[in-house]
Amino acid sequence: MIIRKIKPEEIKRTDELFSIAFECPSDNEKSAMELYEDMLNDPSSRHNKYWMERYAAFEDDDKTMMSYFSARPLPVHYDGNHCQMTGIGGVATLPQYRRRGGIRGCFEKALKDMYENGYEFSYLYPFSTAYYRKFGYELCCEKLNYKLNLAFLPVYPVNGSCELAEPSDTHLADVREIHRIWQNTYNMMVENEDCDYLWLTRTNPVKEQEFTYIYKDVNKTPKGYLTFKNENTAEGRVMQCSRFVYTDLEGFKGLINLAKSFSSDHMFFIFSLPVDQYIAPLLPEWSMGAADCKLLQCGMARVVHVEKVLKKARYLGSGEIRIAVTDPYIEENNQTFHVCFDNGTAYSVSKNNDTADITLNISDFSRLIIGCLHTEQITFLENVIVNTDLDTLRKVFYKKPVMITEYF
Repeated sequence: MIIRKIKPEEIKRTDELFSIAFECPSDNEKSAMELYEDMLNDPSSRHNKYWMERYAAFEDDDKTMMSYFSARPLPVHYDGNHCQMTGIGGVATLPQYRRRGGIRGCFEKALKDMYENGYEFSYLYPFSTAYYRKFGYELCCEKLNYKLNLAFLPVYPVNGSCELAEPSDTHLADVREIHRIWQNTYNMMVENEDCDYLWLTRTNPVKEQEFTYIYKDVNKTPKGYLTFKNENTAEGRVMQCSRFVYTDLEGFKGLINLAKSFSSDHMFFIFSLPVDQYIAPLLPEWSMGAADCKLLQCGMARVVHVEKVLKKARYLGSGEIRIAVTDPYIEENNQTFHVCFDNGTAYSVSKNNDTADITLNISDFSRLIIGCLHTEQITFLENVIVNTDLDTLRKVFYKKPVMITEYF
């Protein structure tokens, strides 16, 4: 088996492989080189811009493609810092080559490349959490999915108004400003580039029937936006939100007021929020089917470069800790790291053979240092060995705001 990045003439085959593997039809009749030229001439999306970041497994002839995935660069926010992350997508294997180790080989190659190129994190949306745990990924971001009966929603006393994004004015600057607030608040939020707003710059609500509204206060300051499509269900017509972002309480209320205005011909309003956005007191009725809330998992993360992440992490107060990490795919991470920090910032991260205060695999390290769990929840991680007190751990591993809104 041969593992490598693809060549320009193999772009189309990766698309065909995905189409076959997931039984989703494709009618692209362009040649492989025509597709390559299209990507070079229109680098307006990450898909086009980073076409070469696709890893594939081939038979020994180096021509017969068996498996592939993409690993696109995605800059993200982490503990107040800019970090580099790869977004893994398009993971696929032709049925006749499954269980041959193609994807495993691609991960072995890609993870080593990521480390050598200085990436701190990698992220993916799994078809199976158990499968991707084998490669060091762990459940990361959680969100709350709300289903609200529009008839029971209040009308809040806010004085702003909503504007529809249309081809004549997509409100790109407004949406970018609102997104920036969440981007600078939540770990794992993607630092969007121009290409990440294609969904907005190409908006056409009349044709596509997908609607983006921006709420602005009386001073025309943008404070929230939502994007939704209508869905006809057995319960009635539903407003299904794909984006629901706001900067403050007024922004939230303004968007809810907009949703309420659809109550004459819609039954439910469905949207997701970060788990730290506590809106329960803002909704007067939760019984009689008025509101429902479910906790959803949205992706898995992996630390690629342990030392770099420890240097950028935000600590609580001052102190020191020795962390032993095991990583079957990136040898450089198999170390005991001695971290000394003061006023929340690491001033020394060294490697030694001292007795560790905590020993854990790369999966558990990833979810703890990103901030997915409370300190007390470490006791439920069966593969973690703790040789110190919770007060020491609490300065390093604690619950942080985590959210991601981009898919790849």
